[in-house]
Amino acid sequence: MRTFRQRGIARFGPRAAVVALLDLAIVVLLVAHVAGGIATGASPSAFADSDPVRLLGLRLDDVSCPTAPLAVGEGTMVVCPHWTAVVPVSGVVEVISVYGPGNSVVDAYAGPLPRGLKWGDPLSRAWTVLGRPNRITGVYGTPTLVYFFNDKPYGSLELRFDADETLIRVNASLVH
Repeated sequence: MRTFRQRGIARFGPRAAVVALLDLAIVVLLVAHVAGGIATGASPSAFADSDPVRLLGLRLDDVSCPTAPLAVGEGTMVVCPHWTAVVPVSGVVEVISVYGPGNSVVDAYAGPLPRGLKWGDPLSRAWTVLGRPNRITGVYGTPTLVYFFNDKPYGSLELRFDADETLIRVNASLVH
């Protein structure tokens, strides 16, 4: 009777075959990640791109958008294609920011803005539509109007304007 000699990994037994397959899977995942085929970070729910403000107060445990530690305080900054979020250590979204055209980090948010505002609206229109702001600041070098709310899904809105006083960014926050 003639016996055949086992070839390849099979000659080392079934455990060696399992280890070899796991090694191969790890290498494939690493290569895919390095090539940009696998996103890491957190994955927002299906409505996030159409209405990211709905994420306020929710846990953002599994995000497919890039994340980075906050520069000030403890927590994470989540940077998605059309919005960003500030998520403290608790994991609950506290701030959502949407941006107008021309931002160098994220694409312009195409969804509806509060009270019918539109990107590029002048500061005077925001004042007319929303009324007198609770706070006016120029801390970022350009005008910023801050409004507080008790009856909205957000506690405050921060409207940022560029040097020409046109709307370029909206921050919605849980807190005043």
